[in-house]
Formats: sequence, C-alpha cells, structure tokens
Amino acid sequence: MGEPTAPQAQPVEGRNFPTTARGARPTFFDDGGATDAVLAIVTALASEVWALRERQRTLEAVLAEAGIDVAAAIEAYRPDDAETADRAAEAAAFAGRVYRVFEEMREEALAGDTEDRYLQIVDRAFAEL
Repeated sequence: MGEPTAPQAQPVEGRNFPTTARGARPTFFDDGGATDAVLAIVTALASEVWALRERQRTLEAVLAEAGIDVAAAIEAYRPDDAETADRAAEAAAFAGRVYRVFEEMREEALAGDTEDRYLQIVDRAFAEL
C-alpha cells in the first residue's frame, strides 16, 4: 500500500530544551498575527487530513483483502447514542487542536511574551546542535 511515514526526528541525548519556546511567536504578515494564525490552522488541518487519508487507505485495503464491501458498509452504518456522544467529544478535541494557535496567542498576550523572547529560545536550540 506504500511506505509508512518517516519517523519524526528525535532529540539529541543530553540536550535539554524547554518543551515550548517562550515568547510571542514571530509574525510574518503585518496584520497583528491574524494571517499567521489562519496559516497555522490550515497547516494543522492539512496534517490531520493527511493522517486520516493514510489510515483510510490502509483500512480500505485490509477490509478489501477480507472481502468486505467497505462503501456499502459505511453507507449502511448508523451510530448509536453512545457513538454519537463519543464523536462529539472527539470533534471538540479536534477543534481544540486545530484552533490551538488562538489559545497560544491569548497565553502569549497574557504573559507579555515578545517575539524576541521566542527567537532567543530558537537561537539557543540551533546554537547547541
């Protein structure tokens, strides 16, 4: 069905960096960060969609090998109340991940973080590589 996605890079042993860079995230558009936030959202959505497409293709291949007509089974499926509630909870978590950038912008504003502070952490990380 294709090669699995390459694993993410792992941290270098002995190097400790903060789990998140402190300071306001840099902005690239002159609109108070709105365009940057939308771009971050679109990127998050694209990554979610791609992960789903990979899993869906794998699932379809596995089911086809088992002789299951996936399209008909999906069309006939009706979730019960528990499944509907579970899906609603997952949808809320998904929205939280997608729109996380707005929460980060709020946290940065409340903390008084600056772009310079963010870039200092990034510079430190690259200097120690």
